[in-house]
Amino acid sequence: MLLGPATRFVVGIASLVVFGGLGAASSFAAPTADQLAKFKTAESSLGKAESLYKAGKTTDAAAAFEQANAALGEVASVKEMARPVDAMRKRLVNVHDNLEVDGATVSAVAAAMAAPAMTKPEKPTTPIGRPIKPIAGNPKTPIGKGPALAAGEVSFTKQVAPMLVDKCGKCHVAAAKGQFSMANFASLKRGAKAVPVVLPGKGKGSRIVEVIDSGDMPRGGGSVSPDELAMLSRWIDQGAKFDGKDETDPLAGAAGATPAKVEPTPMLDVVAATGKEEVLFSRDIAPVLAENCMGCHGTQNNPPGRLRLVTFKELLIGGDSGLCVQPGKGAESLIVKKLKGTAGDRMPRGKPPLSDAVIAKFEKWIALGAKFDGLDANQTMDLVAGAYIAQVSTHEQLAAARADRARKMWRIALPDVKPIEKDTKNFFILANLSDANLDQFTTVAEQAATAIARNYKVPEDKPLVKGKMTLFVVRQRFDYSEFTRMVEERQVSQGSRAHFRYNIINAYSAIVPSASGDYSLLGMIGQQAGGLYMASLGRSPRWFSEGAGTAIGLQLDGKDARLKSIQDSIPSVLASGAKAEGFMTNSLPTDENDALSYGFVKTMMGSSSKFQQLLRSLRQGQDFDSAFGQIYRTTPMTAVSQWAAKK
Repeated sequence: MLLGPATRFVVGIASLVVFGGLGAASSFAAPTADQLAKFKTAESSLGKAESLYKAGKTTDAAAAFEQANAALGEVASVKEMARPVDAMRKRLVNVHDNLEVDGATVSAVAAAMAAPAMTKPEKPTTPIGRPIKPIAGNPKTPIGKGPALAAGEVSFTKQVAPMLVDKCGKCHVAAAKGQFSMANFASLKRGAKAVPVVLPGKGKGSRIVEVIDSGDMPRGGGSVSPDELAMLSRWIDQGAKFDGKDETDPLAGAAGATPAKVEPTPMLDVVAATGKEEVLFSRDIAPVLAENCMGCHGTQNNPPGRLRLVTFKELLIGGDSGLCVQPGKGAESLIVKKLKGTAGDRMPRGKPPLSDAVIAKFEKWIALGAKFDGLDANQTMDLVAGAYIAQVSTHEQLAAARADRARKMWRIALPDVKPIEKDTKNFFILANLSDANLDQFTTVAEQAATAIARNYKVPEDKPLVKGKMTLFVVRQRFDYSEFTRMVEERQVSQGSRAHFRYNIINAYSAIVPSASGDYSLLGMIGQQAGGLYMASLGRSPRWFSEGAGTAIGLQLDGKDARLKSIQDSIPSVLASGAKAEGFMTNSLPTDENDALSYGFVKTMMGSSSKFQQLLRSLRQGQDFDSAFGQIYRTTPMTAVSQWAAKK
């Protein structure tokens, strides 16, 4: 289960509650502002580490972990903060152990001092939110002899492991079908696709017992007898203890048995389409999957057969039954058989069968290599399908579609507030400002768009952004917060006053104009429109559009205090020891990401001819990294390291 934005918000509030109650539980003084700030930094970095790890970005998660660990280390010995530090340290240990299991090399978790004694017994507390990948069983067992078992306790190595190897070995010991491996105890306790299958103390509630008891498993071997299932459940009830020497030892070795040798399930790579294919995934396949399959196979946890079809990459992974797509073998692919009803229950379950013509497109698409013609194989199916429609639409058609979506988004965010609409050359604006303020906003917005088009040599026969840019303009910070909470399902930092989002289907910015003059309208709109323009150029990465947006905002108003603070913070961010390249993966705290992305893109802009050449290449559809390498004669990552070294 992903740790969602609402949960992260609750976690943050929980930290404040812990600090608020500290004085009542001890004679210590309240933490200083500096100590609280360091704790907040650690909490922010830890949240990023958890999110990145769940997204499969182990390297980036390790970097965020190190930042959180270092920040927490600075307050680990502060006696006034012993309890909140210890609570966060437990989360750090969980991330640390998961990263190590995945092969990452990370520092030991900062030691925490003992929590002060309570005046009365404290009730056991449960961390708010779920750990990213709860470690089933005991904490990681050091290399050496495992814990001794009491009389009557089930032995993992002598009883459980031999049964698992014998009954589940073909699919989950020698292979990792459904992304679930039991090659060793460490992988068993990690579970399948980030979902634990063993819950210590809860035998009947553990997934591994449920699937065996239901008869769904095992599929590749003999059945598990009632006595064997009872033994497995009893082992989990007793705490799922590991009594071997090393959790990473092969399960077959620990069990004294050898599973049948089978070829592991192949991992399919995303193969880009040439554009000449008769059947296109984005046009012919993605819309069908989005409309018919997400009800069952779009769920976050435990979809049927462990098959998730939310993204193209997940389609290639398959589920418990193996690959559902075999490139070049349309008729033999499981997904085609399921759609035809020749392999068990016909799909989609609970809906009318797909037409023969639609199924024929699936079969032909796979026979032609199952190639991907979208922009990002990690995008959801509805976005892939929508992106195709956006690409083939005219400027006017796309602008009309974006306006309709904008109205729906406003109703979701602020259902009780009727907006004023403005449709200009470059923008569709929804606002709850006064008429006079909205007129001023509209004038400044078009001034900014004209300057961007002129400075970055946008072809005169082309719009600045195809389909126009939507601007959601609200007069209160609360309305802005509601927009991000309801529409984007996330919380924004207290200092945030604007942001933009671009994914071809949508191209919008949400803005709170200053009521006190502490930042300028021209600088803010320049930043947002400039970022959206850069994001609209083919496949440019987020850091590039964010950094360029800030640079453009400062070009239009170099005195804007909000943007100047980003510029002025670059030296301190680099001096803090933050990994300079971290902004490329958005793995640094937001303010550090903003500062470093701006600083690097500003340096790129220093060579106007090269920067304009890069923009021309992006307009022509060239991949960003490829265009960057040809023009700057290096990779973005190397260039960032060189840039940071000179600062």
